Amino acid sequence: MPNNDDFRSLFEFLPIGAYRSRPDGTQVRANPALVRLNGYDSEAELLAAVRNIAHEWYVDPARRALFVQQLERDGQVTGFESEVWRHKTRERIWVSENAHIVHDTAGQVLFYEGTLEEITDRVRERQALRRSQQQLQQVFELVPGVLYHWAMPNGGPALTASISPRVKELFGVEPEATLRDPMLLRRFRHPQDRERVEAEIAAATRERRALDIEFRIVLDDGTEKWVHQTSSPGPPEEGAEVRVGLLQDVTARKRAEIALRENGELWKRALESTGDGVWDWDLAGGVEVYSPQCKALYGYSDQDLPNLPEALDELTHPDDAGRMRQARDDHFAGRTPAYVNEHRVRCKNGQWKWILSRGIVISRDAAGRPLRMIGTHTDLTAAKQAEALRLERDRAAAADQAKSQFLSRVSHELRTPLNAILGFAQLLDLDPGATERQRGWIGHVLSSGKHLLALMDDILDISSVQTGQLPTMPEHLSLRVVVEEAWAMLDTAARQAGIEVIDEVPPGDALVVRADRRRLKQIVSNLLSNAIKYNRPGGWVRLRAKAAGDLVELSVADSGPGLSEAERARLFTPFERLGAKHGPVAGTGLGLALSRQLAEAMGGSIEVESEPGQGATFRVRLPAG
Repeated sequence: MPNNDDFRSLFEFLPIGAYRSRPDGTQVRANPALVRLNGYDSEAELLAAVRNIAHEWYVDPARRALFVQQLERDGQVTGFESEVWRHKTRERIWVSENAHIVHDTAGQVLFYEGTLEEITDRVRERQALRRSQQQLQQVFELVPGVLYHWAMPNGGPALTASISPRVKELFGVEPEATLRDPMLLRRFRHPQDRERVEAEIAAATRERRALDIEFRIVLDDGTEKWVHQTSSPGPPEEGAEVRVGLLQDVTARKRAEIALRENGELWKRALESTGDGVWDWDLAGGVEVYSPQCKALYGYSDQDLPNLPEALDELTHPDDAGRMRQARDDHFAGRTPAYVNEHRVRCKNGQWKWILSRGIVISRDAAGRPLRMIGTHTDLTAAKQAEALRLERDRAAAADQAKSQFLSRVSHELRTPLNAILGFAQLLDLDPGATERQRGWIGHVLSSGKHLLALMDDILDISSVQTGQLPTMPEHLSLRVVVEEAWAMLDTAARQAGIEVIDEVPPGDALVVRADRRRLKQIVSNLLSNAIKYNRPGGWVRLRAKAAGDLVELSVADSGPGLSEAERARLFTPFERLGAKHGPVAGTGLGLALSRQLAEAMGGSIEVESEPGQGATFRVRLPAG
């Protein structure tokens, strides 16, 4: 049997937190892993700080009550997940807890023993996935049609990966049925359309191009509907071709088109009522009549644009004219059921407008040559602009992601050798045999290495803020406490520089802000550091704070040389080190740029007031807590 020393060794070296506590919420023991998890340096420090586990550790004290309830009922608890505070720093984290009850020989409860593991990343990934699934479900439910995601492994039949609930409205089947039977929807295709549809789908899949097709379906009860199907190729998944598309019920429109085809004038009047521009082309007579709405679409009056086929053809963008004529010729020859084309038309004011031109031949001679064609023009400019904006946003997002990944990888690759350089330099600095000249060289190595590390950290932080990937955990903070924590790191530098500190920040919890503790401390430290570095010998730094409506304002003023208007305009630009002109002052040129972005990420702002020779005052505004 292992002795107590064996268990003590296991307790001390266990990589996850281990503890012993009393039922009243008093912490009795904590292993080093649990001490580190809570932000302390020793078990004694942690035990002295914790008074009541339920109220000091659990974000929701009721979780402690539930934990105790389950533990006393079952004698043990496994995988009990809770959101807790990292005790010393008050950072919110997630943990998974296992525990059991220890009794004495009389059966009385002595204490609880257990282990605790941080699972913050796992929980947040789970929460993010849940949000993504909810958003996708909302899209599925809101889109007026059937959204689908199909995968076709190795060119085989399509397998339904996902489909929106509206499939029941269109086909009368449950979404789950399409997942079980990949061929289910295929059997609803009208026998007369099936071959054409399957050929179109196969060609679009083979050529990895968009699909746009209309066809009929027949439901189990004999109901006939028209369906408009569009799809685009997605990125391949494990060797399978992927299609993402939309099925829409266009029965009403198709029935109207069929009816209007039988009566051209009735169809024309119906189209005019839609508000789109309508055109009626008499191919035999060489006359094309444009409705007033059609001419107004391009800014022309009824008298400005002659009723001739070439009138709008000549206004078509040269890059689009060939495709437009080809689409029209394909319909004339019977290769397509309708004429559909998107192209640009020059308006009266000289601007180009994207339009969707649709039409159909409603009369042919005995040889099949077209005699009369009626159609519409619909303004697509806004939709095209929105699509272009979306594509640009997607490209920008992809570029930001690539940049972040590059910076992260470069940082990782640089840190290892850089830390080695700094480590060896520190060892050389401790060598008693080093000469003063050698110590000067070593100092340069250490200074440059630390500067490079700070630069990498700042670059990564800026990149993370810009891409929205820098996590912030806002909480209610005493501004006084954060200022004291920041100043503690800079007090020595201020005294060495002979800088007088005038601290007028109200004490205690007089001013409370809602912010991320670490990032606010980073902002304040940077402003104080700059106020010291870029000050005059024997100068002063003044800190003030006040409430400003629903904000709290912290000002950091100095007696330095001040800034010109041109310098103020560039002050928050990355890598701008305006203070470098005042001497060899260390810095990355990223501190102020990062500070402003951090403040804005927390719902605040940073401004500067300065004139040459009058010092500078930086004002940080953050939401009040």
